[in-house]
Amino acid sequence: MSRQRRRAAVLAAAALLAACSHDSNTTATVTPCASGSLVQLDTMQVVTVPAASANCIDMEGGTGRYVIVPQFAVVAPDTTPNQFQIGALGAASADRVASERVVETELGGAAWKGARPLTTAQRFDHRRHAIGKALAAQVAADPALRARAMERASLPPVAKDFDSVRVFAVCGDLNCSSFKQDTAVLEFTGTNIVIYQSKDAPAAPGGFTTAEMAAFGSVFDQTLYPIDANAFAPPSDIDGNGHEIVLISPKVNSLVTNAECQSSGYVAGFFFPDDLIPGSPGSNSGEIYYSLAPDPSGHFSCAHTKDDVESITGGTFLHETLHMINFSEKVLVHGLGDTEEEWLDEGMAHIAEEMGSLHYEALYPPPSGRTNPNQLFPDSAEGYISGDLFNFYSFLLSPNTNTVTIQIENGSSLGDSGGEWLFLRWLGDQMGSPIYGNIVRSALTGQSNLETQAGEPLATLLGEASLAFYSDSLLGVPRTEIAPAYRYTSRNLRQLGQALFNAEGGPTPDFPRAFPIAPSPLTFGVTQHSAMYRGTMAYYTYDSNGGAARLHFAAGNGGSFATGLGAQVTVLRCGAAVTACQ
Repeated sequence: MSRQRRRAAVLAAAALLAACSHDSNTTATVTPCASGSLVQLDTMQVVTVPAASANCIDMEGGTGRYVIVPQFAVVAPDTTPNQFQIGALGAASADRVASERVVETELGGAAWKGARPLTTAQRFDHRRHAIGKALAAQVAADPALRARAMERASLPPVAKDFDSVRVFAVCGDLNCSSFKQDTAVLEFTGTNIVIYQSKDAPAAPGGFTTAEMAAFGSVFDQTLYPIDANAFAPPSDIDGNGHEIVLISPKVNSLVTNAECQSSGYVAGFFFPDDLIPGSPGSNSGEIYYSLAPDPSGHFSCAHTKDDVESITGGTFLHETLHMINFSEKVLVHGLGDTEEEWLDEGMAHIAEEMGSLHYEALYPPPSGRTNPNQLFPDSAEGYISGDLFNFYSFLLSPNTNTVTIQIENGSSLGDSGGEWLFLRWLGDQMGSPIYGNIVRSALTGQSNLETQAGEPLATLLGEASLAFYSDSLLGVPRTEIAPAYRYTSRNLRQLGQALFNAEGGPTPDFPRAFPIAPSPLTFGVTQHSAMYRGTMAYYTYDSNGGAARLHFAAGNGGSFATGLGAQVTVLRCGAAVTACQ
């Protein structure tokens, strides 16, 4: 069924809910739906309905399993948990059973107690984003700033003859509130990239040899730069030199102490927005990616070998160059007075990282390019995809305590990054990869940008994606039995989970099972209480024994959800066997 025809079928099913009534005041009480308004699902059929209509979903018609995914389909302004109750209850007042009761599920734990601590990289990313937003507002208030930058960007590139030695200003702390001068030497000149390395960087053998630098530069120049430029848009060129500059500097290492590096991580590389606005504090007036330097002795911070830098820097370059492109498109090209919203900017940057993996996966189909021929990814791809894999597992291990649409300043987790990647990867599989470039080049930001490029409201997109996170590659179910909207085309999530589980020697506390989602089972007549953030979902199953049951999904007090929370629920009816949809 085509996407358009399938949508018509879902909308027709949802239209049956119009006459459905809902008791929003009494805990665990379901008012019968008006005659003819019930939704009864066929095998492998899916419906998404607003919370007020959830009790119109009739879960009966023989034995079988239902997968139930409640969501708050909105952008998350904070990490305040919103309580809800859910259950499989009697179909009408006369059907109630004496054993019907309410049970409390665990609402405690560190995830609910205050702001979640940011890693060093997250804190730095958030600071970079805040600086970019402030600059965007300045550019909008002073059109001459934008005009100067755009004038420089529109000039034909100068002769490709770069200074052999150049002095750069580099952020001197994680807030970029101070700057340090760094004298660097030109080490590589390519078609798209030039590389300068600080004179303070360790020399070979701890640092790069001439041959190693040439090989390193060639990857950036001929592989990585074209991936970002072709998928999203070319970076701006305000210095008119036709190149993006890579600066390898131990001052990036020194942004954190050795102790801070060990406890909360480090900054592998970054893009600094001021560089695209000449005259701004610390601006080097050009497109620059700042990279940490090899430092095997740990002289500047914690130790990083050449192999470490090579494995880390490629994905970070793709990630940070996407931020650069996003900033130039929103602030310089469109003059929006704002930058892309943080959750969407970060999600797109994770997609950029994955594109590096996809390049090497295509170059080395299995079993080639692998130390172990049984490993899922070639060796050359792992530095680009491993972060997304760890993050996706973390997100789905506890989806209600992570969120796809959180702004980092409100507390963000690596699981949130996993949710962003999963959602946008699903979106690209559904809409085609050109949607990523459309999002970046658009004169819109945030939810309106996403909805405009996708042609669908966020509620529809998150409803479908939320189920796809679970229903993709179901064990024992042919992929073709799941409608295309509820599965991936480029990835197999259970295969990814199994590969990570195996690589980490699971079961372990962080990787307790091969696939991270473990739905909570619903029991007839029992209402569960739980909570989740905005912009996320939770997972439940109900195994029907053939008796009449209706879904119940309501606010924590049994009443209606707050306006603007986007409360809705997606339900999949699996096959007749209660073991289906594992």
